[in-house]
Amino acid sequence: MKKLSVIIPVFNEKNTIFDVLLKVSAVELQNGIEKEIIIVNDMSTDASREEIERYIKAFPNSNIRLINHEVNKGKGGALHTGIKYAEGDYTIIQDADLELDPDEFKILINPILNEGYDIVYGSRFLNQQKQKTSLSHLANRFLTWLSNFVFNLQITDMETCYKLVPTKVFQSLILEEQRFGFEPEITAKLAKIKTLKWKEVPITYIPRTNLEGKKIGWKDGIRAIYCIIKYGWLTSLKASVK
Repeated sequence: MKKLSVIIPVFNEKNTIFDVLLKVSAVELQNGIEKEIIIVNDMSTDASREEIERYIKAFPNSNIRLINHEVNKGKGGALHTGIKYAEGDYTIIQDADLELDPDEFKILINPILNEGYDIVYGSRFLNQQKQKTSLSHLANRFLTWLSNFVFNLQITDMETCYKLVPTKVFQSLILEEQRFGFEPEITAKLAKIKTLKWKEVPITYIPRTNLEGKKIGWKDGIRAIYCIIKYGWLTSLKASVK
């Protein structure tokens, strides 16, 4: 791995996006691995774009590409755009909030470099002593259990943001979901490629509340169940990969 593409979908994250960019840019990856940062501003209606441009102006030597959607497409739609432009050997997704620590990219990269894995997921639930039981926690547990059953996997956090995937594999997938259904869709379609070797590693997670800007809701949970069944049982490998 010589370069890592970091895709950051942004929609109305003016309060956190500048700090997220500071944290992502500050990460020094092992073995001299370079980073490219691809920001997809999904037609934010707040000052997110101005905050991103303020960062780029303040740090003109940062390897950052900003793409602005002219219409709001949803998180999945923003990720479709980012994946298309990724040029790194591997790609990881970084949310524009402060729930996850970008310095832990290195934890995900280690199994690629040292153990021969192809796909690495960062699990929020492997560190059980750090987790509090909540409705969101239980919902994620159920969705992961269902996806394991349907996809024939053994993972603990299907909905995790931190999915480290070879860029060519990401770009080979036929992706449809425009919103949060992207998470089960990508997992279902990766699971159909039987040659890929999977690994999970524990990551730190500091959840924010709806008042702080969390956007996912119960309707997205219902959609996730639909996507697990659709892309797991009702979609063939041929219809999943180019």
